[in-house]
Amino acid sequence: MTSNEVEHIISDIVHVNVDNVDELAHATRAVKTEEVEPEHFTCTSFVLQAATGINVGGAASRTDIAQILAEDLRRKDAGILPIDAPIVLCTTYQQAARVSNQATGVPYPDGAYVPALGNVSVTGTGPLWAVNTTPATPCRVSVIINRRGQA
Repeated sequence: MTSNEVEHIISDIVHVNVDNVDELAHATRAVKTEEVEPEHFTCTSFVLQAATGINVGGAASRTDIAQILAEDLRRKDAGILPIDAPIVLCTTYQQAARVSNQATGVPYPDGAYVPALGNVSVTGTGPLWAVNTTPATPCRVSVIINRRGQA
């Protein structure tokens, strides 16, 4: 056989009729495999003091705002639970510091309003701030983070 004849045989398409598909379906069914990555949890709590209003002593004095989630590329998801008072979740500190998040009753919050004992689950790796909306009550906020990789 010459190399031209071999090339001709290889390049030809061979059509096949299969009449025992039922038997082959079981044999070719893939076994489910999945990669299991190690995960670990981090649990923490923040205490947001009573809402102080507009930046009276400057940004550094705001104890009613806390960054509860830092940017974390290994974070898969997180659970957030405000215990004592409603909070507003914001994507930046500047958003959390806006007056609309400290108004009585928070009629028009600038962020995601979460009532006391309202559980929030988030997926993603970006930062998140929480602001206490209640002028009379400090608020404890519990955060559970699920991370990829080793502890």
